[in-house]
Amino acid sequence: MKKTIFVVALSIAGFIAVWRFEPGPVHNTAAVAQAPPSAGATATPAAPSTAPSTSDSPDATVTTQGSAESSKYGVVQVQVTFTGSRLTAITLLQAPNEGRALTALPRLQEEAMQAQSADIDTITGATETSESYKTSLQAAIDARGNR
Repeated sequence: MKKTIFVVALSIAGFIAVWRFEPGPVHNTAAVAQAPPSAGATATPAAPSTAPSTSDSPDATVTTQGSAESSKYGVVQVQVTFTGSRLTAITLLQAPNEGRALTALPRLQEEAMQAQSADIDTITGATETSESYKTSLQAAIDARGNR
């Protein structure tokens, strides 16, 4: 009987430790994920703007901002740079400073760059942050329009 109580107490202590686990801080949360440059194309960083840059050239560099999406973990807002129709950079303008978002946001940026869209998977354990990221990214893509 004493062994059973001891085992149950240790199991509860272990469960609480796993439940309270938070990943450590990841530096460089405002990292820019960029696609490798294609032949003849150059990415030009643009100043942040609320409206897309205007240009008549189909291969012009256009930068748009997504909406600021808030959740109980913080605000997520992205800025997206397009060269022609290709998504060439995603910059985090606003991001939570702690919690699971610190590890989720770089993964979301990488997936979005590979997918070239906001149609990416949600990161397990950072569902609200993932949804905020995808909504902001889709708003930035929609702001670009059909140029």
